[in-house]
Amino acid sequence: MAWSLDTPPEGLAVDLETAKAQCRAAGLADDDAYFADVAIPAAADRAELATQRQLLQATWVWQLDSFPCAAYLEVPKPPLIAVTSITYVDTAGVTQTWAANQYQVDAPSGPRCRRGRIMPAYGVSWPATRGQLNAVTLTVTAGYGRAEDIPALLRMGMLLDVGRLFEHREDVVMEPGLSVAIEPPWGARAIYRSFKSYATQ
Repeated sequence: MAWSLDTPPEGLAVDLETAKAQCRAAGLADDDAYFADVAIPAAADRAELATQRQLLQATWVWQLDSFPCAAYLEVPKPPLIAVTSITYVDTAGVTQTWAANQYQVDAPSGPRCRRGRIMPAYGVSWPATRGQLNAVTLTVTAGYGRAEDIPALLRMGMLLDVGRLFEHREDVVMEPGLSVAIEPPWGARAIYRSFKSYATQ
């Protein structure tokens, strides 16, 4: 199983001015590049890794060695917006596109929605594939949408993390008798845990 980013998100998961205000840096332009190129993307990346969700809308290509034996295929990186296409290599070695009317898509929405699902239509079976690596390719769009569509609590978690990254720009903070690795603050981690997406099968 392999994921590759086909169309990356546009913009930042947290607004630059909001992040600067969080860090009491409003009106100062010296650190704009650090916020936009490092701190905000890093906090968003850590949020996505911790929650197993896609924040800003993006298109991903997901490759599998075969269709599942289970009744449905669970799609990581919720919220699932749409399944653009499903192709597979048939037993003759020919790449086929599985017609959209041959499968059904469940794309839950909401702040803590579960993962989307793909299932053959009624009376249809999973197509037979050739025994090879990456025989099945799914192109999907996922994410909450734009920055303002990301749940406010998740944005708050990222702002807490941006504040930590702004204050401590080294890998380890040394204090008298204490060495502290720079990780997301406890508050951010608690928020991310509450949004974590889990596989159900």
